[in-house]
Amino acid sequence: MINSIQYLRGIAAILVVYYHSTIKAVQNNITDASIFNVGESGVDLFFIISGFIICFVTDNKNFKVLNFLKSRVLRIIPLYWFFTLIALIAYFLVPTMVNSSGGKTLILESFFLIPTESKYLIQNGWTLSYEFYFYLICSFILVCRLNKIWLLTLLCLLPLISYLHPSSIYFFFDQFLLEFAMGTLSYIAYHKKVNSYLQISCLLAVLVLFLLLVNVAGLSNRFIIYGLPMWLIFHIGLLINNKLNVFELSILGKLLHNLGNSSYSLYLSHTFTLVVFNKIYLYFFGAGELFSYLLYLVVSSLIVGHLVFIYIETNLNKYAKSLFK
Repeated sequence: MINSIQYLRGIAAILVVYYHSTIKAVQNNITDASIFNVGESGVDLFFIISGFIICFVTDNKNFKVLNFLKSRVLRIIPLYWFFTLIALIAYFLVPTMVNSSGGKTLILESFFLIPTESKYLIQNGWTLSYEFYFYLICSFILVCRLNKIWLLTLLCLLPLISYLHPSSIYFFFDQFLLEFAMGTLSYIAYHKKVNSYLQISCLLAVLVLFLLLVNVAGLSNRFIIYGLPMWLIFHIGLLINNKLNVFELSILGKLLHNLGNSSYSLYLSHTFTLVVFNKIYLYFFGAGELFSYLLYLVVSSLIVGHLVFIYIETNLNKYAKSLFK
């Protein structure tokens, strides 16, 4: 296990929960503006981590594509369908509780993660659509018996099409693919044991490029604002991973390790947790102080997410695997 990735999975989950908590704060007039949108970057970090991890687990000459896709479905779908069913029941009983910010909610697309400009029952599912699209691209590379350089190239080329020919199928050429590409690039450097000084030089070059694009060119698309900084953090984590052995024994290290384990449960469950605990907070404290409100929602979500991991996700995955041995 690469400890830095485990910790970053936990941090990515916290960022997403924090971001959605700030949205709740705005909706309840606890603050009058969307604050610290940097929490959105948790999704970008998740995509970068996925790019690395999938390359890591598929880098085997005897790897079978169908087994890979099966393992991905069994890893993601059981818990996702569990919460989607809960959201569907809520949608039928109290429609305003689902996607309260507005927009059309689609049921079939929700269950099968079909790309859409409308909303899923669990809106977080849009990220899983990109995950499965990435898995399909990886499968294509594996079937063609091509190496990770080809995967990196394809992931970089596809987004160019959206610039050359904008269309309604933008999903398939989205810039999020570049974040999977950055994870793939990190894996190639890690696997090939590229000289550390060369890697550091490249990171510094990317940092300079980032500062130029933002401060000089004034560019502000998501890939530049969130993708590049998150990749820098991710790759630095890889470089210093061996230095984190002592940190692993600390209380914070153990907490982040456990949070990394439960990050998927937290990611799916926190939207439900926020709805319930937001109402509890407002009932007892009203539109209280912002810091205590956000701390309360984030900590509550972390606890519930970990309980979901222990008692629901783990058992669901075991049951699903037993059905499809």
